[in-house]
Amino acid sequence: MKQILSLIVAFMILSCQGVKIDPAPMSGIIDESDEKTKVVKKLAQAYQDGNFDIAKDYFTEDGVHYFNNVEYTTEGIIEGYNFHSILFDDLKHVEPHITTMYYNNGDVFTNHWSDWSGKSKITGEVQKNTFHCWWQWEGDKIISTKCYLDPTELMEEVALYQSQTAQEN
Repeated sequence: MKQILSLIVAFMILSCQGVKIDPAPMSGIIDESDEKTKVVKKLAQAYQDGNFDIAKDYFTEDGVHYFNNVEYTTEGIIEGYNFHSILFDDLKHVEPHITTMYYNNGDVFTNHWSDWSGKSKITGEVQKNTFHCWWQWEGDKIISTKCYLDPTELMEEVALYQSQTAQEN
């Protein structure tokens, strides 16, 4: 029995060795189960459901948001993401990874990366893309977002929609 207890204590000591916590300003803690991550998951689901208006509950009114390098207001980015549901059916984030990073310098960002797909309401074709977004927090509000993806097919879909709308009018 004494040998078993000694082995357990030795294992516990050895398993803790080598763990270093980096105190650098841009190091910190990643959390996949915190409230901020849950909010971004909720926002992602709202986008997929075609109603991103829920973001108004979490974004600051004066937030600065980017789609690639184009800057939008909070209202503008919400309208833009809602427009995707006018263009596409079956919006999906395929195997998303969403975690919140609490940096030692006090910054808090939720990272969201995934593959994306949507079925064109005009052509019926399924488009696929990969994206990465970050959501910057100040307290319990999102003050900024930035999403990067290749917009080529999305812009082609917008052009098809505009052409179809012009023909109908």
